[in-house]
Amino acid sequence: MLFILGACGGGGGSSSPVVALTPERFTFSGAGDLGIFDPSLARDPGTGRLWMSYSSVDTSIYYLPSLYWAVSVRLAYSDDNGVSWQDAGVLVAPKVETLLGPMAENHPTGSIPANSQGIWQSETSSLIYDPSAPLAERWKFIWFQYLNANLTSFFADHSWIAMKMASTPQGLAAATPVKLFGGAGLQADGSNTGSPVFSPTGGTPAIQLNTDLTRTLGGANLVDLNLCVFAEPGLHASNGAVYMAIYCADASTVPVTEYLVYFRCSSPCNMTSAASWEYLGRLLTPADAQAATGNDHYQAPALVENNGKTYLIVTPVDTTSGNRYNGCRVYEFTDVNSNQLRRSNGQLIEVARIDGASGTHNGACAAYSGLSGGILLSQFEPASTPETFNIYKSQVSSP
Repeated sequence: MLFILGACGGGGGSSSPVVALTPERFTFSGAGDLGIFDPSLARDPGTGRLWMSYSSVDTSIYYLPSLYWAVSVRLAYSDDNGVSWQDAGVLVAPKVETLLGPMAENHPTGSIPANSQGIWQSETSSLIYDPSAPLAERWKFIWFQYLNANLTSFFADHSWIAMKMASTPQGLAAATPVKLFGGAGLQADGSNTGSPVFSPTGGTPAIQLNTDLTRTLGGANLVDLNLCVFAEPGLHASNGAVYMAIYCADASTVPVTEYLVYFRCSSPCNMTSAASWEYLGRLLTPADAQAATGNDHYQAPALVENNGKTYLIVTPVDTTSGNRYNGCRVYEFTDVNSNQLRRSNGQLIEVARIDGASGTHNGACAAYSGLSGGILLSQFEPASTPETFNIYKSQVSSP
């Protein structure tokens, strides 16, 4: 397998590959039997330890791995800037496998019958250290939580962005989870922690992100959000604000249109207050993805700061091949407080590129300043035994 670093700067769109690099897969004990995926990185400023939240993938009690799997989020750490990693023994967001139903749903496949095989999944996390927060809220961890029942994923009916906060990364395990953001289509009975839903996170979302916000910046239009179903959040914290890029599946169109949208919460950020958040606009559109990469849209955003600049790392998605992730692209913000990325003649300027194994599902990258081995890339490898979910050091350095 080779990862490709594209030429940087100049012109728009995807640059021509110029350097082929040999990636390095890393593993550690304590993770799921099917492997690891979806990393997010943050450094403890007190100790220098680098922390990683990651999806830990296990064989489901209900299904063979060839059909489906069960996903939790765990923490790992590195004391040598990513040369080596160790699972921290911290399960931050567990999977929940349970029989549930009956439940009446909006999903096209209809209701969920009684005694359905349900998996509440926890995945695509984002971990940050917020220097401006009260001590008990310095470490913020958000993730995508959703229900899969009888091999159908209920992304609109039963999904939300959940959150934990603590004074230390280890403290996140015992922190009380809250539903932070909800989107269009969320069913009211999803707040029920008992029969028939058995939701692992009770209550209603603190913010109905598609309808509750009132503040915008730079001409952003809140109507953009009205029928958004949200997933795959990416956070970044500075001394002045917490920023979030997140995937929106806009159900106002048929078929749905898939955007990345962008928000800011000025410090000290009250994460659970709608009044604290501003909508900054659509960050990337399908037209951007088609022009820059030839793919349909972008997903899996990560916000990264390095050498005084802020970058967006995203994954192009090929919908002609079953919504396959196609590596990662890195773009630079002209101003982190706007939704503007550096362009030339309207075309995105690509400052780095990572391609995984051709024709496979790969992407969902993470990076951090000074990280050994460069940007991390998630790689699905169905032929490997037994681990099919893996993370590689791409050897492509952050800009």
